[in-house]
Amino acid sequence: MKRKFGLLIVLFIIVLVIGGIIKLLSTRAPKEGELRVDSTPTVSVFLDNKHIGRTPIREKIASGEYTIRLVAESTTESIAPWQSKITVGPNLLTYINAALSESELSSAVDVLWLEKSVAGKPELSVITNPDGASVILDEITKGLTPITVSDLVVGDHTLTVSSPGFVTRTMKVKMTQGYKLIASLKLALSQGGVPTPEASPTASPATTGGTPTPTLKPGTTATSSATPAKPYAVIKDTPTGFLRVRMEPSTSATEAGRVNPGEKYHIFDEKSTWFQISYDGTNKGWISGQYADKVE
Repeated sequence: MKRKFGLLIVLFIIVLVIGGIIKLLSTRAPKEGELRVDSTPTVSVFLDNKHIGRTPIREKIASGEYTIRLVAESTTESIAPWQSKITVGPNLLTYINAALSESELSSAVDVLWLEKSVAGKPELSVITNPDGASVILDEITKGLTPITVSDLVVGDHTLTVSSPGFVTRTMKVKMTQGYKLIASLKLALSQGGVPTPEASPTASPATTGGTPTPTLKPGTTATSSATPAKPYAVIKDTPTGFLRVRMEPSTSATEAGRVNPGEKYHIFDEKSTWFQISYDGTNKGWISGQYADKVE
């Protein structure tokens, strides 16, 4: 009887030891996150100099910090490679969307990932290369990069980032309760390095929305049917189908209203490449001279 009891004790101890080992191994096992990479053109993806495949890529990898490198496979055109540090969080997604060109300056790369929010509320951090870019969230100017926007509403938002001389980025971002979304954007130099403050090119599917609907803000009405006194500005065609009127002569200034191609407005003042007009017959604002012809 004592012998059987002793065997039971030994078996019980063995079970406890095995359970402890399994628990220890499970806690030591690296937690995984998800890495997604989309690109134009198709590129080879290297993590810490290890080739993991060709875009588009969707892989589960151990969480941690990596050096990622994108290298084009095309033999008919010269495409500049791109390399950066990225972070992959446990059970979280890191997304990269790259539009590579023959020059690093004209390549655009978006890197987005999630981190736990210290405040426990949805937050958005925007980092750009170069910094000092204007950040507009849901058509409201938030400031210049680098910037963190707190106390956001859970759900989809429209993020626009622009800087003179660089191609504007517009994308849909989704805010999640308890997390901070970090958007690190490498802006592409516009063609010829000419400022394009009103251009709104669309980034790739899965991360972006379309161009904003060309409507005026409540309380503003752009009308200009008669030929105004000289000097006046004639609004040219724009990529968006309209031209924003700013409160100040700067792309980072608040939007006051919108005017349409072909309309004419008297020029009250000029600053650098900006014209001051009365966009609704009462209030004044500034438009970019890049998208307006001056008639004297």
